[in-house]
Amino acid sequence: MMIDILLATYNSSKYLEQTIESILKQEFQNWRLLIRDGGSNDNTLKIIEKYTQNYKGKIIYYSSTGNACAIDNFSALLLQSSSDYIMFCDHDDVWLPNKISKSISIIKKNEDDSGKNVPFMLFTDKYVVNSDLSVISNSYLKYQKLNPERIKLNYLLVQNVPSGCTILINRAFADLCGEIPNQAVMHDHWLALIGATLGKMIYLDEPTLLYRQHAKNYLGASKYGWAYFFSKFTSGIKAARKRFYENVEQSKSFVEHFGNQLNNEDLQLLMEFSSLDNYNWLNRRKILLRHRIFKTGLRRNLGMFLII
Repeated sequence: MMIDILLATYNSSKYLEQTIESILKQEFQNWRLLIRDGGSNDNTLKIIEKYTQNYKGKIIYYSSTGNACAIDNFSALLLQSSSDYIMFCDHDDVWLPNKISKSISIIKKNEDDSGKNVPFMLFTDKYVVNSDLSVISNSYLKYQKLNPERIKLNYLLVQNVPSGCTILINRAFADLCGEIPNQAVMHDHWLALIGATLGKMIYLDEPTLLYRQHAKNYLGASKYGWAYFFSKFTSGIKAARKRFYENVEQSKSFVEHFGNQLNNEDLQLLMEFSSLDNYNWLNRRKILLRHRIFKTGLRRNLGMFLII
């Protein structure tokens, strides 16, 4: 049983060695680390070269042509992977020693019960830490006020819950994915939509890694509250609306990729949501209400209904 760990890097030299060392210290050792870089101009490639030389066949580097975003890198690595199980790794996190062993034991148990042909995706919680690894919060999901039980399609259309760096998928799930399109908001959001419609998602209610919160995080984990809500809202309704309609574009692409595999209920939901920009002010809100397309919490839903 082999696990491929997919790692996308970009100007990652500050924390990359610590991330790789945490993978090397895993209790479960039957893994390969597949790395693809997005065009770094710091010492990232030198660090990668050192580890690929020291761990030949175990740590493997795939070069990209020019600059590549995280989605491009993870998608390319996913297509390269041939293992029975796949995990995703961010370039600045620290994995706890039992991250792989706990995740694989749970997904294996579910496969034993349901069969290896069932597409499974497991995700976990994570500690939020600062740049020095001091704990800010024992739960990323609570810190962000996200509910791991809200992983039905109507919720995931507008708010992703599973974090990519916590995800483990089996081969049946990976075979569904194919190439992740540029219209995906992020690779983990795309995977979550697949899990909600064509697979099964499992949540492990404990942190399995240290999620480093720092100035250069692509998305980050700012504590969610009224102050954060008002700062985001006042910083630009136009930007917030643009971000919302990225979800709509993602849904359009999802229908193009998987429309013929979806059940009628999910297809109808996706078709209406992906056509949201064709409706008037009132009907856009009616669609959200009819399908209960909600985010977690009053503040987020208030903001969403104001900007669409």
